[in-house]
Amino acid sequence: MTTKEAKVIISTLLEEDRSKPCEEIAHEANMSATSVYRIGTQTLQDRNVAANWVPHQLSEEQKAARKRVAEELLRRYEAGEQFLNRIVAIDETWIRDFEPQLKSQSSQWKHATSPRPQKMSPPTIES
Repeated sequence: MTTKEAKVIISTLLEEDRSKPCEEIAHEANMSATSVYRIGTQTLQDRNVAANWVPHQLSEEQKAARKRVAEELLRRYEAGEQFLNRIVAIDETWIRDFEPQLKSQSSQWKHATSPRPQKMSPPTIES
């Protein structure tokens, strides 16, 4: 197989699914993972990067509620109320109906000019 043929095969496989790891592409292209990585990074100018994790996507109502609470706390603080020592901070409770991915599972091939992929967890349920 020539380098041009390998480049076409690898670019086709990456266009189908950018989250394929080198080993899977190598198996499908019948070549070594090292060759796939070299062609992907040097010839095609792609990089295999992990997605940036964003805590969760908030709705407009959730953003407004958080802003109202923050403004109220700021107003009370500026008025001189001694309430900060009575606040108990706890972690948010997350209810997940999915299996979170490992960092290596969320990695994708991207071209040098493409933006970094993002993944979000679902918004929390607020009452």
